[in-house]
Amino acid sequence: MIVHKIRGVLTALSPVFHGGNEKTGSVVLLNRIKFIVDGKPTDVPIVSGNQVRGRLRRLLVSDFLEHAGYEMDLSQKSYQKLYHTVYAGGVLTEAEEAESGVVNLDLKSKIVKYILPLRLFGCSFANQMIEGRVLVGHLLPMCRELRDYMEPMEGCNTDVSFYQLITRAFQTRRDELRGEREDEEQAVQMIVEYECFAPGTKFHHEILLETSGEAEPLDLSTLYRAVELWRQQPFIGGKSSIGFGKLKIDYTWPKPADSSSYLRFIEENKDEITGVLDELRGVL
Repeated sequence: MIVHKIRGVLTALSPVFHGGNEKTGSVVLLNRIKFIVDGKPTDVPIVSGNQVRGRLRRLLVSDFLEHAGYEMDLSQKSYQKLYHTVYAGGVLTEAEEAESGVVNLDLKSKIVKYILPLRLFGCSFANQMIEGRVLVGHLLPMCRELRDYMEPMEGCNTDVSFYQLITRAFQTRRDELRGEREDEEQAVQMIVEYECFAPGTKFHHEILLETSGEAEPLDLSTLYRAVELWRQQPFIGGKSSIGFGKLKIDYTWPKPADSSSYLRFIEENKDEITGVLDELRGVL
């Protein structure tokens, strides 16, 4: 097995919001993970690897299907299930007992060979699992609390506390109905406040690619394409439609890479790709 580590420094160009499940009053807090800092448990805000992985997957799948010329009719249930499989990694379904032990190795091998986004990020289908080849880490804010959790690299400044990297933003929803009201009737309006990473915050990030032999050039090219697409649409987290989550994205690659092998593979195998996607749709 060949393991490539792609390391990056990502810089917030606008406030970055990635909410957790906790609130303080009317303030939605950032997602936090407990780290041991100087021997004490400390809740530090991060952007989850799942958020990054999902972003890369969705961008790559859309690009792959567009270049392959494959369209989905989402009014049909079979295409809806295929959509969830390729974009989200699968949909939970109840398998018949007689089918629970059946593994379609032929289809599985064809998916791994031709459907590059699923080969890279994995999926589940018809009670079967395809393990992805990419491991995506959390986006860790560069701060002194996490200096022991990231490898030193150029542009990695860990002198500040994460508390200095957090700001707050708010969103108002105003009453658009300005007609007459009864004396005790309230206006329909509200203020929502968000905890965010401040513009200028730098994040340390790592992506691992596990590949082998002949597959290495195409796998590396496919991952490069996913990151390239993200760089073209450089957003993460929530509220990107109103100006949040814009990033400057810089990664260091272990060896020269580009997207040419990925694009050439799709062009040369369009018929096979379409056939495998239709076969997958048929078993979902």
